[in-house]
Order: sequence, then structure tokens, then C-alpha cells
Amino acid sequence: MDSLNEIETISLQNEAILNLFYDLPFIGMAITSPVTHRWLKFNDRLCEIYGYSREELPLIPWTKITHPDDLNLDLDEYEKVMRGESDGYVMDKRFIRKDGQLIYASINIKCLRKEDRTVDFFVATVQDITDRKNAEQALKKLNEELEGRIEERTADLKKSEDHNLAILKSLPDLLLILKSDGTCVDCIMPSNFDKAKYVPIQNHISEVLSPETLAMQIQIYEKAIATGEVQTYEHQLTKFGKTVHEEVRVTPYGKDELLVIVRDISDRKQAEELLLKSDAHLKAAQRISKLGSWEFDLQTGNVIWSEEVFRIFGRDPQIGTPSYSELQNYVHPDDWEYFNEVVKQASAKAQSYDVDYRVCWADGTLIYVSARGEIICDPMGQAIQIIGTVIDITDRKQAEQLLLKSDTHLKIAQRIGKVGSWEFEINTGHLSWSDEIFRIYGLEPSPEPPNYEELQRCIHPDDWEHFNQTVQNAINLEQSYDLEHRLVQPNGKLIYVMARGEMIYDTSGQLTHIIGTAMDISDRKLAEQQLQDLTDRLTLAVKSAEIGIWEWDIANNCLIWDERTYELYGTAPDPTIDAYLAWANRVHPSDRSSAETAVQMALNGEKDYETEFRIILPDGNIRHLKAYALVQRNQVGEPQRLIGINFDITEHKLAEAKILETAHQLANTNRELETFSYSVSHDLRAPLRHMNGFVNALQLQLQKHHQVLNDPKVAHYLHVIENSSQKMGNLIDGLLTLSRYGRRPLESKQVSIRELVDEAIEIIQSDPHHNPLVKFTIADLPIKYGDRTLLQQVFYNLISNAVKFSRNQSDPHIEIDSLPDATIRIKDNGVGFQMEYADKLFGAFQRLHSQSEFEGTGIGLAIVQRIVQRHGGSVWAEGSPNQGATFFVKI
Repeated sequence: MDSLNEIETISLQNEAILNLFYDLPFIGMAITSPVTHRWLKFNDRLCEIYGYSREELPLIPWTKITHPDDLNLDLDEYEKVMRGESDGYVMDKRFIRKDGQLIYASINIKCLRKEDRTVDFFVATVQDITDRKNAEQALKKLNEELEGRIEERTADLKKSEDHNLAILKSLPDLLLILKSDGTCVDCIMPSNFDKAKYVPIQNHISEVLSPETLAMQIQIYEKAIATGEVQTYEHQLTKFGKTVHEEVRVTPYGKDELLVIVRDISDRKQAEELLLKSDAHLKAAQRISKLGSWEFDLQTGNVIWSEEVFRIFGRDPQIGTPSYSELQNYVHPDDWEYFNEVVKQASAKAQSYDVDYRVCWADGTLIYVSARGEIICDPMGQAIQIIGTVIDITDRKQAEQLLLKSDTHLKIAQRIGKVGSWEFEINTGHLSWSDEIFRIYGLEPSPEPPNYEELQRCIHPDDWEHFNQTVQNAINLEQSYDLEHRLVQPNGKLIYVMARGEMIYDTSGQLTHIIGTAMDISDRKLAEQQLQDLTDRLTLAVKSAEIGIWEWDIANNCLIWDERTYELYGTAPDPTIDAYLAWANRVHPSDRSSAETAVQMALNGEKDYETEFRIILPDGNIRHLKAYALVQRNQVGEPQRLIGINFDITEHKLAEAKILETAHQLANTNRELETFSYSVSHDLRAPLRHMNGFVNALQLQLQKHHQVLNDPKVAHYLHVIENSSQKMGNLIDGLLTLSRYGRRPLESKQVSIRELVDEAIEIIQSDPHHNPLVKFTIADLPIKYGDRTLLQQVFYNLISNAVKFSRNQSDPHIEIDSLPDATIRIKDNGVGFQMEYADKLFGAFQRLHSQSEFEGTGIGLAIVQRIVQRHGGSVWAEGSPNQGATFFVKI
């Protein structure tokens, strides 16, 4: 009766919760006395687990059915609760059922205390995990057998074993009290470490559920309230970045509230999926491990091979399994006798066997295999069947050969990658370094690396404290670490190092080794510094050039300006104002269309974005801006972003306008000068014609008076008047020619300079007064673009000048060639000139020699200079008296 009174003191709310747990079909539930250790209240599932009836179980203390080897540990935790050191505990332990069967169960013990903190009673949940434990043991045994047969697969199989043994422990459930609309009244998280599987609900279940799942659950809540029945369902959702499965039980709780128990069943779902895939996994495991299984019926002679055995023997499965006698065709001739004898002896003695031999494929491929056979006997002890495995160990054989080279390859790889490796044994304190570690530290390789205290002398003093603290924390917390630090080599050289350490544990979880690497990252650090320097220089360049930078996010239609761009547009920075509207309000209406077209053409990939436009400042002034931009595109070529710069070209535009105005004025002046030149020349020709006419008439008249005509003075006067008028006529013709070459429009096309030179020489040589002693030497000459007629006049004038001024030499010689930069050179061995007068050579009517020495008007070189300048080129000369002259033409 006392026990019943204890139960009746439980609140109605707790009673509802406990009743819900009692209804769970997969978990045992009980309340026990802290004094008698007997069961005060329990559900049917607990009876099923322990194998006792409801009448028998209250008479059996839980200490009697606990396995003796687990009882002390259980009692230790029990005493801690009794002493008030904890309020419960969770553990996996063994029980002995009534029928003697050993079972494993996961128990979760919680206590309820009285006001004086003494234990009132215990609440326990019990879950049978025998199947899981048996599966773990069976899986462990299988992995141990495979480890013994597959040396080269040890690491992979060990990982698989660890993975399979790491089955999640049974966890307490998440308890929620909800309103029918999903509002959370209370959220009770699990008290142990497994609560990380659940997200605490603060206000509403929509915090963790998608809209679709939320709508479905609200309907279930409403159904539970309407019917008063427990609703159970499963759902799938993503938490902490992974997909989980949960079982949810919903029961009415109070007037308008629901009690919801959420249980993570991801492990069960995974087990179901693994069970469905077991056959495929077995085949995959055999394929991956190159291990096949087979059966040989000694009575019928039938042989059964798995798919992997066919692959190992190089036999097409379509042909079928060979008989034992046919197997000899596949076994290497040198190995058949030994193999056959081993199998016979094993069959006769009913003993297992292991044998290694070689398999020969039809194409000559040699395969190394290791076979194991287990003999199956009938009740009389006679061998009737052999089952076994055969594993392809060719890779292992090859690996043994490669292993001889691996150390050398590793050293080379570490040297190339500047990465050294090290290992530290926790128990012995032994430290080993690879050769590359020694090189990084600037030390000679040695069997004994520096100890930890000696290592401090290598680490940069400013980095030692951080280095030491990081390593010590990693060891204390048994976790990996990454850190960068500097070290100083014995020669004083500073090295940057990236150090990493990984913790290695044994099967019991004990830390045994720390392995790690040290990488020389000095080059990367130098590159990072150079990149930072480049970034700083670029930043300074942008600031010094007062360039405005902007960015248009096309996807979000967002335009962003920097401060300088706002200054250029005369607008104060304001993130609340749309930058595009600010741009549109400032751009001159006449320029907006062309600016927007330039953007669209850049986005379409038709041409790069480069444009000029005007903006109207708030004070009404006009500012000219130049804009460049680059288009960033995604992998399929779609424009994503436009990044550009703006800079002020107002002064440039004003200067350009001034230049255009000046050029216009000069053009008008030139036209006026040309008109004036033509008029003057025309007006001067009239009196010259009169002068020549009257001189001829006077000579005719004087012929009648022989005595006067024979007067030397009269003849001299008439000769002077006639020559002067002819000279003045030549000067006027030269002036008109110079004016004409200044006005003639250019017709630019490809021109061979060699052809122009040859034509000029041909014209000169056709002159009756030409000196036949003149020799010409012509080298390779370039191809140029220009007006052929005008350029022909240039080379005719220059070559005829060279011929004229070298005619007094005994062996006149003219060389015509070109310099590496395609400048054309015309050199003679004539009279030359003094360099101090070189600036007068190309002036109109300028002469360095008298008319009596060399005829001419002094206009030819002026024509050359005007034509060359109109082609955007230049002409100059070098010379010295009696040493010849050289003229240079660069077009």
C-alpha cells in the first residue's frame, strides 16, 4: 500500500507523461524503490524484455537480474544518485532473463527527490539492444577474419570496422507541449549529450519545419484533439546539415494542448536501408577488396563461383563455372601440383587450408591469388563440401616492389613540395623527422631530432608562446591543430612555416601518436606581401588620379558608387538615393541615349564599354566625363556585373575645343596666305612679261644700230635685265609649287620606296646634262603608306640635289639605304655644308652656296619638308664641308 501511495502522489501532468511512455511498444518503462530495488510500476514491454510475468517481476529486485560483471558499475552510479552527486545516469549493460538468456539493454535512470533532497523513487526506461550488440560482435568477428587474409586492405577494413562499431547509442526523446496551432508551451530537451540531435523550440514549431511539413502536422494536431486518440507518424527533415528521420507521437494534453514526443529513428532507417542493400554491398565489397567466394560439392563435383572469382580467373561468366579438373588449365603449371596436394590433404583430414598460387589468363596475364578453404563434413565426419574464398593479391605483390621505392619517392615529393613529416609517440616520447623537416629548419638530417626544449631555439621568439600554447591545447584536448609560425635557421634566414598535427588513437580510444607536417610557405608569404604591395599601389594610383569607381549588379539592378564618383556628379553620398536615378538626373539629355547604347553593346559583347558624356552640375556648369568598364560573366556567358571607372576630362575637352578653334583659325589664315601668294605671283608675272617683251623689242631696235649693240656695256645691261627677269620668274614658279604642295589632298596607299627611287634616278639620268660618272648604291628599302605622287617628288628632289652637289667630284657616289627603324638615308660625297647652317636648309629661298657655284631657286628642300610633314614624318640632314651630306627621311 505504501508503494501505491507513492505512485498516487505523482501529479496528474506527470501521470499523463508516464502513461504515454508506458504505451510505447519499443521501450520498457518502470518506477523502482530506492530502498528495496523492486519494481513499483512497469509496463508490459519491461516484462517482455526480462522474460517475467507481471506477477513475477515485482518480486525480483533489479540487482538480481543484472549481470554480475555489470552490477558494480551500476551500483556505483546508483550510489552517486543517492549521495546527491547526480540525478540519474545512462548506460548499456547486460541482464539475465528468467530463461537464462543473456540480453543487452540500454537504460536511462532518473530520480525524483523529496523536499529534503532524498530520493523518493527512480524512473527508468529500458531498451533491448541485444540484436545491435550481437550484430556488432558478428561484424567485428568478420572484420577480424578479413584482416588476417588481406594485408594490403588492413587500413580500409579497419575504417569499415570502426564505422560499423560506431553505432549511435539510444537517446532519450525530445518532449514538447504544444498548442493546436503549433505554438510551443514548453520544450524539454534531453539531459545527456545526445540532445545535440534536436533543435530547441523557442516559440513555434515553424522554427524547425518547412511550410509543407508544418501544414501536415497542424492537421494531425487538430485530429488528435478532435478524436482524443494518440496519433503516430514518421517524417523526414534536414537538421544540422543532414537528413534525419523522426518518429512523432501526439496525444491530447489538457484542454487545448498536445503532448508531443519526438524520437530520432535515423539509425533504424539506416539499418533498414542497409538490410535492403546488403546483397549489393557484399558484391561491392568483394569487387572492391578483390575477394571472391566459392563452393565445391565433393559428392557431385559441382562448383559455384561468385562474380569476383570469374574476374580473378579471367573467365567469362557466360561460359559457366569450370569443374575442378578444368581448374588446372588456369593454375600456373609450376603451382598445380602443390595446390592439388594441399586440397587433397585438407579434404582427407577435414581441415581448413590456406594456399597461395598463380593464375594464368588466356592473354598471358599473371595473377597472384591467396585461397582459403573450409571443409564441411557430414555427421559421420566425412568431407562433403568445401567453401572458401580466393583473393587477388597481385596488387600486394606489386606493392611490395613499389614499397622499396616509396621512401625515395616520398623524400622527393616532400622536397619538391617543401613539406616535411614528423611523428611523436606519446608513451615513449620518441620524435622522428623526415629529411625535409631538417632542411626547413636548416639542420643536417640526424636520427635524433631536436627535443621540444631545443625546438624553442628554432622558433621565432615572437611566435613561440602562440606555437607552444596551440600544441599544448591540442594535446590536452586531444584534437588536431593548424598554425602558422616563423622559424630562424642557424644562418639567420627567416622561414615561414605552416604546421599541422593529427591525433592517432588506438581501438580503446587512447591517444598514442601525433603525426603532422611542416610546410615551408615562405614563397607564398612573399607572394602575399607582393600582392598587398600591388593592391596598395593600385589604391594610391586610383586616389592620385582621382578616378571614380562604380559597379552595377545586373541581376539585382543595383548601381553602387564610391565617394569620388559622387564628387564627380556633384552629389553628396546618400545610400537611400538610387544611384541610377542620380546618374540619369545629371547626364546631359543629348548624351543619355549614346551612353545607354554603349552599355547595352558591352553587355551584348559587341564592343568594350568606352564612352564620353556630359553632366550638368547643380550650379549649371557642364562637366565632361570619360567612362570605361569591364563586363563580368557567368560560366554560360551571361553578364552578371559591370565594373567601371569615371574620370573628369573637362579640361581636356576645353583644351581640345581651343585647339580646334585655333586649327580653324590657322586654316583660314592658310587659305588667305595661299590666295595672297597666288595673287602676288600672278600680279608679279605681268610686269615680268612686259619687261621681257620690251627687252626683246629693244634688242631688235638696237640691231639696226650696230655701233650701239656692239657696245659691251649695252649688251651687259640687256643680259642682266633678261637673266634677272628669268630668275624672278623661276622664283615665282617655285612659290606657286610650294603653295600647291601645301594644298594638294593626300591619297594614302601602300608605296614601294625602291620603286620611287628607281623612277627618280631614271628621270635624272635622262637629262642631257647628266653626269654619267655618278654611281648609285641602293640597299633594301621599306614599304610605306602615303601619297605616291608627292613622295616621288620628295625622292626626286633629294637625289637630284645629291647629284648636283657632288658633280665636281672625280668619282661622285650616292648611297641610298634604310636604318633598322625604317628611316631612309640618302648620302653623297659632294661639297657638304657646315652644320651650324643646317636649320636653313629647308627654308624657302634659303641657299648655302652661290648661284654661280650651283644653280637653283632654294625652294626644292622646302617642298621636301612640307610633303614629309604632311605625312606625319620628319626630314633632317647631317654634313661637313667637302665631306658630303646625308639626308634622313622618316615617314
